[in-house]
Amino acid sequence: MGGGTLDISEARKEFNRLDERLDTEPLIYITRHGRKAFAVVNVEYMRTVLETIDILSDPEALDTLRRSMEDIREGRLHDHAEVEQELG
Repeated sequence: MGGGTLDISEARKEFNRLDERLDTEPLIYITRHGRKAFAVVNVEYMRTVLETIDILSDPEALDTLRRSMEDIREGRLHDHAEVEQELG
């Protein structure tokens, strides 16, 4: 996922409003001399990234994800009403 960019001097000026910008842009790169120096990241976006890394680094979780994706591709799905009916 890409992100917006701000020059470091612009970031300093907008520091108090960066949280508002992070509502629509979960990742903002801060540049220095035209090169990306660091990033400011929305907390929820960062949690999602860390959770994804955890899943991808856990062989059992990754296998479950792969099997689930295969089920989706093969149409082995149940909608909410079917599950509710099955559970009674």
